[in-house]
Amino acid sequence: MCGCGTVDAARKRPSPDALEVVSLDLEGARAVPAQDLKARIVTSASPWWPWWTPIVGRTEWFDANTWQADLRRLTRVYESRGYYQARVLEDAVVETKAQTVKLTVKVFEGKPAKLRRLTRTGLDGLEGLDREKLDRALTLSEGRTFLEDDWAADKVTLVSALHEAGYAMAEVVGEAVIDLDAPAVDATLQVTPGPRYRIGQVFAPIGAVVPSKLIIDVASVDLEPGRWYSDSMLADAQARIFQMGVFSAVKVNRGIPDPTTGTLPIIIDAREAPFHSQRWGGGAGGDLIRNEVRVFYEYVDRNLGFAKLLSKGALLDKLTLKARLGYAVLPNLPEFIRREASGEGGTNHGPVGSLNVQYEVPRVFNTRTVSLTTSLELSRVLDNAFNYFGGELKLGFVWRPTANWLVYPSVNANTYLLQSEVQQMATGGAPSAALGCPTFPALCVVGFTDLTVEYDRRDDRLAPRSGFFLSASAQAGLSQTTRFTPFIRLLPEARGYVSFGASRQFTLAGKLRAGTLVGFGGGETPIVARFFSGGAYMRGFNQRRLSPMAVVPLGTGPLPSNELGLDGQPLCQRNAAGDCLVGPLGATVPIGGDGLLEASLEFRVDVTDTLTLAVFVDSGLVTAEPLGPATNLATSLYTAVGFGVRYRTPLGPIRSDVAFRLPFIGGPLLPKDPGQPAYFTQSGCFFNLGASGSTTYAGAPDSVCTFHLSIGEAF
Repeated sequence: MCGCGTVDAARKRPSPDALEVVSLDLEGARAVPAQDLKARIVTSASPWWPWWTPIVGRTEWFDANTWQADLRRLTRVYESRGYYQARVLEDAVVETKAQTVKLTVKVFEGKPAKLRRLTRTGLDGLEGLDREKLDRALTLSEGRTFLEDDWAADKVTLVSALHEAGYAMAEVVGEAVIDLDAPAVDATLQVTPGPRYRIGQVFAPIGAVVPSKLIIDVASVDLEPGRWYSDSMLADAQARIFQMGVFSAVKVNRGIPDPTTGTLPIIIDAREAPFHSQRWGGGAGGDLIRNEVRVFYEYVDRNLGFAKLLSKGALLDKLTLKARLGYAVLPNLPEFIRREASGEGGTNHGPVGSLNVQYEVPRVFNTRTVSLTTSLELSRVLDNAFNYFGGELKLGFVWRPTANWLVYPSVNANTYLLQSEVQQMATGGAPSAALGCPTFPALCVVGFTDLTVEYDRRDDRLAPRSGFFLSASAQAGLSQTTRFTPFIRLLPEARGYVSFGASRQFTLAGKLRAGTLVGFGGGETPIVARFFSGGAYMRGFNQRRLSPMAVVPLGTGPLPSNELGLDGQPLCQRNAAGDCLVGPLGATVPIGGDGLLEASLEFRVDVTDTLTLAVFVDSGLVTAEPLGPATNLATSLYTAVGFGVRYRTPLGPIRSDVAFRLPFIGGPLLPKDPGQPAYFTQSGCFFNLGASGSTTYAGAPDSVCTFHLSIGEAF
């Protein structure tokens, strides 16, 4: 199927005498790039590719009226950039015999107009207005080029600052007088602040389940009557009401002010969501070291009715039941099929799943900002280094002093029935120090207190474009390693986002995360509490593969070389006679570490409303010892570069990333040891393409290229 009909439609002339625009040249454009000018007008030249990709490219036809309007638009673009002397000197429309047209525009840019004088009136003597902070926030200053975007932004900034100080009805009017001869601009900003208002009476709808009194009480944390009004109070109250989890939509607006009392009423519009909901579905996921299929079920009751036992008249206690059942194959399905068919074995596969029951009581003990949360989870997990049946019990309190702050102290008790082939490394029947936990039939027990603090100023949690996020987690507890051992675990994190461009189509995102785990009384730590990286955290490695490694013996067989055959399997090492060498074989498994450091920088470009491209640099390390001054970054820190594609959906962006780990930064994860069983080293990319044969490259023995597919941004 050639798609010729689509091509013909793309090139069909709208009228017999229509002319195709084959070129558009702008002469004299220096201060403003020609591409920026072309992007702001309607007329454009036909791209060369519509014959090959008709969906992307299309034929452009010349319209005389549109062209005249575009010439005026060019002047306005210059004026918005401060070039008020700019004008079109001449334009040429040259027709050819092939019914095409070539367009040429010659522009005179002139000199940029400087802001000669800036006057602000109406700001003197206003209470609650921080003039120094306001002056720092304003962009325009005398001597700078006058930009209309800055002029408009400063008026918005002034109004916002006045609203934050309680002047809810403040207005700002601006006048800019342009001297074309100089060129220069004299600008005046006239402020009419109006009365300063306090928060007045708050009104809320009467719902089928949630009484208006409860909504008002929740909102009053931020909208306390008698406080000076600010727009940010409305936003915080709206977020806090939505965080109650029982409304599908929330809007908080100001009402009609009462000048006689100096108060401003607040109107809350909230629509109740279903109080009982169910979700179910399925999915699949995987990378080069793990494949999994799964189904899930979720039930939520948002007003169970037991809250009254803890607090008189309490409502909206929430019960959440989540169940997940799946089947996992490690390292991956093709390798599993090959090994099972050949009788080689050595794969880890089986059912996985979890059952989680969570119960939340808001406004516990008659407080407006504290909630009680408890959860119990039973799980079956398959990992590269271990498998376990686990139980996790958590009891905690969530305190939200503001809509952006979260403080979450909790008490946790976890038990794991651990199984691992790493135990084969132990001698004398003692539990392996590599695991830090006794294996089946004994239980690994970990109990700890946790304090998590978050401050979230992102504009969107699924696909942030501006703002920042700060968090820190501190744990202290006891673990049963080869003996009961106290430990401390710290994990701070920071993320930041900045967007820019005419329509904020460019986003620069950064992340920094560090962690340290200290075990006292011998230094042993349980593997279930250690740090692993890779995957979305450090895209230069597959999931959880950035970690100290151990070798698990698999048996005896042909020793693998670092090359692959036509069947995709490692070729064997051969002696002088050409025979395969036979010896002990092993597999590498991550066992986690006590030190963690991750840093990422990503540049995202919105190509369309739904499509985003990204390039990134990720760095990270996981060390066997706690992170500290003695950590050797030269051999432990790894760096990867890559690119990705994001497709926006209502559930969040579908993200795919390809990363290449720089093989000359850092040392091998697991240096070759003559006493170890032999294992395959992938010094190349996918299917070991471009393998160098080296065993000392950064991150050995894992492949230097990775591919990741998931929903949601990496950070």
